[in-house]
Amino acid sequence: MTTNGTAGDAPLRITAPAHRFRQGRRDVYAFALDIATLDEALPDRVDDRVIKDANRPLTASHAKKIQEYLEHRPDWLLGTMMLGITPDAIEFLPYQDNDDSGPLALGELRVKADHRNAMKMFDGQHRRRAIKDALRLLKSANRDDKIRSLEEASIPIMLYAEGNIDDLRQMFTDASKTKTIERNTVTQFDRRDAFNLAALWLEENSGLLAGRVEMERASVARTSERIIAVNQLAATLKTLAVGHKGRVSKDLNDQYMLNLVDLCDHCRLWADDFMPAAREEYDGLMAGEIDNSEIPQWRSQTLAYNATVVRLFAGCYQEWTKDGADWRPLAEFLRAASLKPASGEGALLVDAGLVAPGGITPIARQQIILNAIDYIIRQARRSDK
Repeated sequence: MTTNGTAGDAPLRITAPAHRFRQGRRDVYAFALDIATLDEALPDRVDDRVIKDANRPLTASHAKKIQEYLEHRPDWLLGTMMLGITPDAIEFLPYQDNDDSGPLALGELRVKADHRNAMKMFDGQHRRRAIKDALRLLKSANRDDKIRSLEEASIPIMLYAEGNIDDLRQMFTDASKTKTIERNTVTQFDRRDAFNLAALWLEENSGLLAGRVEMERASVARTSERIIAVNQLAATLKTLAVGHKGRVSKDLNDQYMLNLVDLCDHCRLWADDFMPAAREEYDGLMAGEIDNSEIPQWRSQTLAYNATVVRLFAGCYQEWTKDGADWRPLAEFLRAASLKPASGEGALLVDAGLVAPGGITPIARQQIILNAIDYIIRQARRSDK
């Protein structure tokens, strides 16, 4: 690709090999821009003070996450940027087939320099801002090796022959309606998250959880023979490590990645030692006294197979053991408690405020769960005395 070349009498802003095709009634051009010339090709400002004609306001925090990803991941991946352009601002010269049978869909795309504002980005402004910031910060840190690797890389571009702002806005809305990746799929595919890896390890190796983790859905249906979905399990393991209110930063996650075996051992201790000791429902599954096929009918008799309750127990375990205390007194307290749905006063989860009197579903709001953890820990300590 080149910039600022010439074609006949008209100066050029971009020339690039491209593939021309149609979507709906528009011509579309697919090509790549190397990062070193990205700003030259798209000179419009991208910052948090400018609302683009065909885009939403820029969110600086979102751009910063992408910038940090670019800086720290050598195997980074950025998706296609989508732009619209006034049709009379471009020329396309098809390559000729060797047998002279006619023009091909491949050719040279030319964008004229006198149409400086002809291109409007309607998807990708956060990626472009992240690239600008990453290069600026790397230059200030004298990271020449990283700068070269970024500048020599390319970003895929889809250029739509459409200059009408109202149509571009509609195209942005249409492009944003694509289906998001389900949380359970992210958990299975994102191998940079230590807790995703620990959840997948437990699903294969835990006596309690192997074969009882939902992998196809992001939540567990009442008719399911599974206890918890894999994404819910990963979130539960984070609670086990840092508490229900805690957050796992990138640096902390990296530390867990370096000590993944220890993390998995800690999670297995909770799942296969503490949980069966804490509830006869889990003990029955471990011992083979309760078959997976019986789990759906057990849900009408106990809340132990509810994912929120499983995470609650992880939070209680973390709070109880964070200073090195033996978990057995907590397990004994939980084992003696009633987890019967639709219970009234005297049932542990009702008294803890997690379940309304006569209710059958725990309230999954963070503050409610935090209050329930605090209540259970206080009551277990009184019982232990």
